[in-house]
Amino acid sequence: MDGYSAKILEHAKYPRKFGRISDPDLKFEEVNPLCGDRIRVELRLTGIGAVEEISFSGEMCAIAKASASILFASIEGMTPAAIIDLSDEQVLKALGGPIKRHRVRCALLPVLALRGAILNGKENATSS
Repeated sequence: MDGYSAKILEHAKYPRKFGRISDPDLKFEEVNPLCGDRIRVELRLTGIGAVEEISFSGEMCAIAKASASILFASIEGMTPAAIIDLSDEQVLKALGGPIKRHRVRCALLPVLALRGAILNGKENATSS
């Protein structure tokens, strides 16, 4: 993993928020078809809809794992609308160093899964 920031290396080796939540309010699984990385995100929301707890699990490369760890460590307390408003550029900048072009999809996999959980949850809420 030459060329990656110390922050990425630290979070890849010791990820935060890695695991499962029992009975999550929102969940979603995203797959990168190019490499087979698979991430599952789970969220528990407060009564007012803010994120109370978040976790991720799955089989993924070090870049995707570090990105999820860094991103999810800052998500608790945010509303789903604020999370949806996070740009890809903000996610990449939070990694603390450059990401090789062919690894950008890996770095964005966690935010894609997070958006999927929120949007899928809204669809389920409106169809119930």
